[in-house]
Amino acid sequence: MKNKNGLVAFALLGLAVGTAAYYLLGTEDGKKQLDCANKGLKDLTRSVKDLSKKEAKRAREFAKTAKEDLDELRSKAKDAGKNAIDKAAVKANEWAEKASQAAGNAKDVSSEYASKAKSELDKA
Repeated sequence: MKNKNGLVAFALLGLAVGTAAYYLLGTEDGKKQLDCANKGLKDLTRSVKDLSKKEAKRAREFAKTAKEDLDELRSKAKDAGKNAIDKAAVKANEWAEKASQAAGNAKDVSSEYASKAKSELDKA
């Protein structure tokens, strides 16, 4: 029974396909419908192609803008890093100079105290 139902279903499917093919290819109205469907598919294909070209162009422009922005940010970051290093070097030089002056002052003071101490010892 199963095979019989499958055979009947297959025969009905073949009949439906044959009828549709006859309608589309054998009658004037069917030919018009087929031509209309073909035209619609061609228009749809053209629209999809045009849309994809437009979107691809937009994507290229967006990528170009993003690259330019990234390059600009990279340059700014590089400049900011150089400025920070330069400022740190200036401060380090200032502190080194102050330390050198403090060491010189300490030397002068210690020399003065040493001279006074020697003078006191000589008197004694």
